[in-house]
Amino acid sequence: MSVVLEPKLTGKTPWFAGDIPPEKVPEKYRLARAFVPKSRYLDPEFLQLELEKLFTRTWQIACRVEELPGVGSYVEYEIGSHSIIVVRESRTAISGYFNACRHRGTRLARGRGRVGSLICPFHGWRWNLDGSIRLVLDREEFVPRSDTDLGLVRVRTETWGGFVFVNMDPEAAPLLEYLDPIARIFEPFHYENMRIRWQKGVILPCNWKTALDGFLEAYHVAGTHPQLHRFDKSNTNIASLKELGNRTWSPTTTYERHAHYSSVGQKKSETNAANGKTDPLKRGTADVVDPREAFALSVQYIYDDMRGLENDRSRRAAEALKTATVPDGATPGDVFMQIYHDLVVAEGYQWNDITPQQWAEAGTAWNVFPNTILLPNQGSSFMYRARPHGTDPDSCLFEIFGLDQVPIADYGKKHEHEPQVFDDYRDGDFGEVFGQDLANAKEVTVGMHSPSFDGHRLSEDQEMTIYNHHRVADRFIFADR
Repeated sequence: MSVVLEPKLTGKTPWFAGDIPPEKVPEKYRLARAFVPKSRYLDPEFLQLELEKLFTRTWQIACRVEELPGVGSYVEYEIGSHSIIVVRESRTAISGYFNACRHRGTRLARGRGRVGSLICPFHGWRWNLDGSIRLVLDREEFVPRSDTDLGLVRVRTETWGGFVFVNMDPEAAPLLEYLDPIARIFEPFHYENMRIRWQKGVILPCNWKTALDGFLEAYHVAGTHPQLHRFDKSNTNIASLKELGNRTWSPTTTYERHAHYSSVGQKKSETNAANGKTDPLKRGTADVVDPREAFALSVQYIYDDMRGLENDRSRRAAEALKTATVPDGATPGDVFMQIYHDLVVAEGYQWNDITPQQWAEAGTAWNVFPNTILLPNQGSSFMYRARPHGTDPDSCLFEIFGLDQVPIADYGKKHEHEPQVFDDYRDGDFGEVFGQDLANAKEVTVGMHSPSFDGHRLSEDQEMTIYNHHRVADRFIFADR
């Protein structure tokens, strides 16, 4: 693994060596200090630039390794007009190909499945799983061409943490170099031992970046999710001024390509910016006198409503915490972690030893540039992925993946799940929290089309994850290459 440590910035609009000079960016798309013009979201021409110059040159998560359990298993990944097929070529090799027949361009496979060879549904040409040509009907009638010329065109395919990434650019940097510092920081969470428990997608009436933006910062929590820190989780009334004063502060950190935010607790003064750190032992619920119950309710609500990031074991540990004894000098978080640890080990799972420093560096949620977000946690995680839907800048496919660790004994076993896609999020049983986020998509889009709105004015402390995404995108879209 590469151990290159990228420079990082906090509390200001990011700029790194190698960024595109502003004068090289058309004025209507040009970024300013903590400002992103709305044309980068609404302009069909800008979406076309993204499809042609951004998505064709970046590493993107196409699927998980467990989705390719046997030789011949495949998953199709679509981005814009491009279709890529990711195939388990052998027990030890996963390959990616442009999903097009070398005869007349027909798509070879759709969705997911398992095949012995890749067969064109139009004229029956066939390819081996390694992409080599296997059969050309009446080949003697064609202009002589080499087997190499008729082979499927490969797409670069590499893996990390159980994820399968693809990149259409043959000259792109290796995946681990591209991911720095994510691969290093996420190492103690052992994503390779997780499996997809559920996957839901929805067609949203917003730009693909708008969908991501709603999950790239926690500044929105007090306004969108007022119930999160209340004892009565059914109370979704607008937050009071007192609640707003006690809101969670979530500073962002930007790297050369990626960025994250960390929910670090109440913002009490201007002096805690540099010292704010994510601490999994500090969770609570307002208006609950017993700190054990306050901590437990916060864990259980996430599991019960969002169905992820926590798991059955952490939920049971939270229930046990409510009546557990908290020794002098310990906190409810300390006791919870011990109960959780004991359950995990007793039931045959691996316990990840994560130091306070590692928790702090991991933060809460990461933008894996360009179109994915990962939320690391002990034994469970969420992944969000957004993609343009057709050529309409106001439409996208947004997906949520619930990832959970599996028992050590099941690492080598087949694991299946059934992806679901909905045209309306209200049909998808996403729960209260996700429902609130997804409802914002249409409202943001309507507002952005107003002539009174010219672009996003962002917090330099809590929303630079959003700005950073655009800054990095300019390196691909407006570079001389």
